[in-house]
Formats: sequence, C-alpha cells, structure tokens
Amino acid sequence: MKIELKNIQYSEALSEETNAFAANLYIEGKKAGTASNRGHGGSTDYQAVDENGKKLIAKAETYCKSLPSEKFKSGGKDYMFEMNLENYIDKLLDKYLQAKDLKRFQKRIEKEMERGIVVGIPDKSYSVWRFKMPLANYLKNASGLQIIKMALINEIIPSLTGDKIIMNTNIPEKLLKEAGLKENHYAKIVYKDSSQRADNKKTQRKL
Repeated sequence: MKIELKNIQYSEALSEETNAFAANLYIEGKKAGTASNRGHGGSTDYQAVDENGKKLIAKAETYCKSLPSEKFKSGGKDYMFEMNLENYIDKLLDKYLQAKDLKRFQKRIEKEMERGIVVGIPDKSYSVWRFKMPLANYLKNASGLQIIKMALINEIIPSLTGDKIIMNTNIPEKLLKEAGLKENHYAKIVYKDSSQRADNKKTQRKL
C-alpha cells in the first residue's frame, strides 16, 4: 500500500520532544486526510477529510498493523515498537527530514570545495583545508597544480583514516592519482579541464 505525506510543514522552533509538523496524508494516490504533531511529546494525530478518506485510512491502519515490528536505539539500548499508522507517519516524516538535512549537508560541501580540499565521511562529517584563493585559480597553471599536489601528499593523504575520503569533485582525477591516491580515496570526479569541456560538523585548516 502506498502511504505518503505531502505539503509537509515542519517547525524546528516548535519541536521540543517530538517533531512539530502538519501535512496532507495521501493513501493510494488520493488525499485521505491530514496528519500533525504539536511537538510537545504527544502522539501524532491524523484525521480523514471525507468519508472516502475514512475508508482509506481504515485500510491503511490494517495494512500498517500487518507490518513487522521495528527496532530503534535510545540511550544506547535497543527497543522494539509495533508498527501502526501513527508510527508509519512518523517514519515518513523522519525520512523527509533526513533527506532535507542530507541536501543541506551536500550544498555546504559544494560551497566549501570551491575554496579548499574537503575531507570527511560522506553524509556525516567533514573538515576543510582552505587555500588563499579559490581552488579553480590553482587549476589554471602548472605551479598551482603543484601546490595542490603537494598539499595532497603532505597534508591530506595522512588525514585519510578510517572511512574518510576526499569529497571534492572539482579536482582532476589525474592529479589525485599522481599524488598517490586510489579510487576509493576520493569521491566520483565530475571535473573537466578546459580542453575537455563541450561548450553535503566542520573544522577548517588553512594552507
């Protein structure tokens, strides 16, 4: 069964013990009702918009109760909760907020890589080695490329511990490999030099 939240309005300011939100509840592609939570720790409420919505919600309630229980962590301990429509709605909201946070995270990384080399764990955390000028300026000539290469060898590669990788997609792959990096040490490259063109917790370091 297809259950969706649309037109989600989330308030971080009002979210105290639970996520404060209001949204339209769609079931099997039709608007069945609305869902909301005041953010004070109470349950998530939902209600039908009409008689047809009541029937759809009743079917969704039955469907959700047939789903297996799910596990979650709290205070370092594992807990189980039975699935129902309320919990399913909360799960949909969590996915929406996680996707929104991930998008913001990626935008920050894209901005940071314009001025430096970004190292971190994808979707989690990163650090920035900043240059005095935009990175693109260094890619224009041999001396600039050498500066980046030496920074990679002397500063960046030693920092690649655990799951950390270079998250820049604007550094020529050839330069990364010349510095001694393997493909699993950096993100997928989208950089193209002028001859090839057709027409997301942060610390900072300066180079």
